[in-house]
Amino acid sequence: MQRAQLKIDLQSDEPVWTPARQELWRRIESHDFEPDTPLNFTRRLARDHGWSPDEARAAVDAYRRFCFLAVVSPTPVTPSEVVDEVWHQHLVYSRDYWKTWCGETLQTPLHHDPTPGGEAAQMTYRRQYAQTLALHELAFGPPRPKLWPATHLRFAGPRYHMTDRDRWLIIPRPFAWIRRLLQR
Repeated sequence: MQRAQLKIDLQSDEPVWTPARQELWRRIESHDFEPDTPLNFTRRLARDHGWSPDEARAAVDAYRRFCFLAVVSPTPVTPSEVVDEVWHQHLVYSRDYWKTWCGETLQTPLHHDPTPGGEAAQMTYRRQYAQTLALHELAFGPPRPKLWPATHLRFAGPRYHMTDRDRWLIIPRPFAWIRRLLQR
């Protein structure tokens, strides 16, 4: 299969779901992020981010969609912060990421390039993110705002922060804390 067959042109009348793209999506959907181990990928993601198992699964699903878009987009794509967190963790699972995910599933390398910083990079990533949202809508329908916030919210400032719990006391925001209590 040639990568050229996979590219989605936003201006084209070509159907989004060609046979080649359907096959790519089938491989992506079948990748196992929850093998039968005590602390599998999804459980670790939930634990490390304070997410419920369902929230972690939703984040993994958003990551799957992002990776599909990264392969089929003719231009670079930019993840949401939630998707970026999943991607960072997947990179830590390096054998699965490079051999299975990129080698067998995506059938192409997918590199994670961090921002060099500065206003020009910020504008580039804002534009790419807006295009990523448009591609998501074209391929999968409107993205879930909790996983894919609007561009101005995505770039309002970093949402995630590494914190040493031995040095800091972390208190959840009252509404999130109350919501979690009610969900139990």
